[in-house]
Amino acid sequence: MLFQLPRLTNALREPFDVDQAYLHRKAILQNLNSRSTATSLEESKLARKIVYQWDQASPELRQAYKQFVGAVVELMKGEVVSEEFREVAFNVYRLFTGTVVEDEEHRSIAEKKLDLQKLVGYAVSDSLLSRVASLAQRLYELQNYHPGNETVSLQEMSNGTTDEVEFGSDLVFRPPARFLIDVSLEDSDFLVEQDDAPSSSHESQYDHGSSNFRESVSGVNFDLSWLRDACDKIVRGNTSQLPRDELAMAICRVLDSEKPGDEIAGDLLDLVGDGAFETVQDLIMHRKEIVDAVHHGLHALKADKMSPGGQSRTPSYAVQVTVQTESERQIDKLRRKEERKHRRGTNNGVEDDLSAVSFSSLLHASEKKNIFEDLIGHGEGPNTLGPTALPQGTIRKHYKGYEEVIIPPTPTASMKPGERLIEIKELDDFAQTAFHGYKSLNRIQSRIYHTTYNSNENILVCAPTGAGKTNIAMIAILHEIKNHFRDGYLHKDEFKIVYVAPMKALAAEVTSTFSHRLSPLNVTVRELTGDMQLSKNELEETQMIVTTPEKWDVITRKSSDMSLSMLVKLLIIDEVHLLNDDRGPVIEALVARTLRQVESTQSMIRIVGLSATLPNYLEVAQFLRVNPDTGLFFFDSSYRPVPLAQQYIGISEHNFLARNELLNEICYNKVVDSLKQGHQAMVFVHSRKDTVKTADKLVSFLSGYDLMRS
Repeated sequence: MLFQLPRLTNALREPFDVDQAYLHRKAILQNLNSRSTATSLEESKLARKIVYQWDQASPELRQAYKQFVGAVVELMKGEVVSEEFREVAFNVYRLFTGTVVEDEEHRSIAEKKLDLQKLVGYAVSDSLLSRVASLAQRLYELQNYHPGNETVSLQEMSNGTTDEVEFGSDLVFRPPARFLIDVSLEDSDFLVEQDDAPSSSHESQYDHGSSNFRESVSGVNFDLSWLRDACDKIVRGNTSQLPRDELAMAICRVLDSEKPGDEIAGDLLDLVGDGAFETVQDLIMHRKEIVDAVHHGLHALKADKMSPGGQSRTPSYAVQVTVQTESERQIDKLRRKEERKHRRGTNNGVEDDLSAVSFSSLLHASEKKNIFEDLIGHGEGPNTLGPTALPQGTIRKHYKGYEEVIIPPTPTASMKPGERLIEIKELDDFAQTAFHGYKSLNRIQSRIYHTTYNSNENILVCAPTGAGKTNIAMIAILHEIKNHFRDGYLHKDEFKIVYVAPMKALAAEVTSTFSHRLSPLNVTVRELTGDMQLSKNELEETQMIVTTPEKWDVITRKSSDMSLSMLVKLLIIDEVHLLNDDRGPVIEALVARTLRQVESTQSMIRIVGLSATLPNYLEVAQFLRVNPDTGLFFFDSSYRPVPLAQQYIGISEHNFLARNELLNEICYNKVVDSLKQGHQAMVFVHSRKDTVKTADKLVSFLSGYDLMRS
């Protein structure tokens, strides 16, 4: 029960029941939530798009709409509410609600049947066609349009603009800027603008704010150069006794302090005098810009100090390598940690830096380009690639209804000094049997070989498709086998290896591949998915389990039975970039459960993550407890064994029927071009139903091509 506040008097506060108000509010929210999340077809956008004035529709009209939608569901073979379903339903309604001349009835129905088959992508029976047509006609006839509104209603339905618009939704509210202030009291950013002419009593109050607003709009850059000019004016006006550079450094120290805004304003007035009140106001308003410029100058000075002569701190080749033992590395790590803690604990770091430099050197350093500008550029050179720019050599072609962008393949990166391919004969004798037919590892596999095969570290490998991530998993598996290979005998009862594949089809393929390659070592590989169950004896006899995230999640949830999970020594997660997908929480739970088991039992479970290229691979590495210095491997497209050229086609056609037809035609042309060049072609679609539709379209295009040739 909620605590009810005491009432002072009946005049100040009326009797108020908190519990009753809470229940009333909860009922209102539940009612609003049920309205907003309604998924019934009669409350969808489709209903308002087809039925004119849906809110005033009669029960008979609503029932006719339900019957029509049911027929469209049957036409779509059970598919319901989706973007394609809404487009098909609306186009079917428009197709069968036109006026048909009686003597052209049969021809028109035949043409409409062809249009309907083009729309859905497969043949439609005559009985279903007549049912959909009759229900569409009945729904159209039940809508009682007035003679003058029929054309307008049909046009509104075709444009999808029948939804009522709330009054005032198109009005833009612009509050007077004089009432807008920044809520940050630290910065004291009070930006005041005088839109309308104020009265004489308030004119002087807002005069400074208006002038400052005009200056900021005019493009004044509030940096250290502006601060130098402002201090020069103050010194010439004899409002301060300090020289220009000393005054500027004192202002920088005050602005970079952690004092409240009113204390900063008082300190600034003490420095510059009462005659420079406008300058103090500008300093407070643009405090962040000036402090950022100061920090940038300090960082630039430190960088110049660490790299004398302006040379790079890390040469492009022949980088110095320090060999340390494990204990020395841990001691060095603790030392760096204490230094960071000490830096965080001291608040006078910036003040000490400011006291050690002069304003002229700080100004000169702040005017230098940011270090990242040299790496990224401004999009003005031939080798520059901006955030929205296409690579050099890209070709764009415009056609009717679509646009094609051809991106050339990325050149393969050259081998670095000292980089070489690992030959298979360098592996242990038992490991060579798993690479039968291989002469050497590829470039990516050779780069990660020593970390994967000679250590127990968690690793994350981000590499393009076709880079050989399966062999990387094999190297990790061979390392685990080596740990339990003693006296010429493999102790199979001491370990389990779990390979988590994203799909059951991929799990079956991985099981077949690893079973064949590990059979010389007498390692048993079995699939454990929803379709392939394993008995307790089979699990005990299996050394490597290939499963899906959902299945392994179910198995590891049983906290009472930890016999299987306690034997797991290696967890391989394929396609770990699915963390950002709908199945991401399942993979996240698997990793968290594994890490908790490692911490609670103090047992070693190695995690190997395999993924395509990730933009936030550092965050994923941190999540998998991967050491970014030794266990994180990121390879871009320049490491592909075979360079990849890309072609993107964007269809600009708005009509749904024409867009689908154009999409299928482009797909057919690209498949034919690939076959003519002697290559194979693979077409990916969204669902199994689309697979059949696309195949039928390709066959129909091919039949028409054969007829044209004959």
